[in-house]
Amino acid sequence: MLRDRGCAFPGCDRPPRWCDGHHLISWLDDGPTSLDNGVLLCAHHHRVIHQGDWQVKIAPDGLPEFIPPRYLDPDQQPRRNIYHRRQ
Repeated sequence: MLRDRGCAFPGCDRPPRWCDGHHLISWLDDGPTSLDNGVLLCAHHHRVIHQGDWQVKIAPDGLPEFIPPRYLDPDQQPRRNIYHRRQ
């Protein structure tokens, strides 16, 4: 995805060719295949998201944000990957 420029998980530097699209709302739950419903994730972070402790959403500015589990951040402050934005 042009928007994400690589794995969207905070701190990950994996390029787009190492990533797959992840549906925020699963296609099994009638989630559309669209930019608004997807993020690029490398295989490792795709597994992290599917384990269910982290949440991902699209912020009002159209960029993905990741909400950490309470055991990592009691305030669950949204995090972004800024690595790909520097380029």
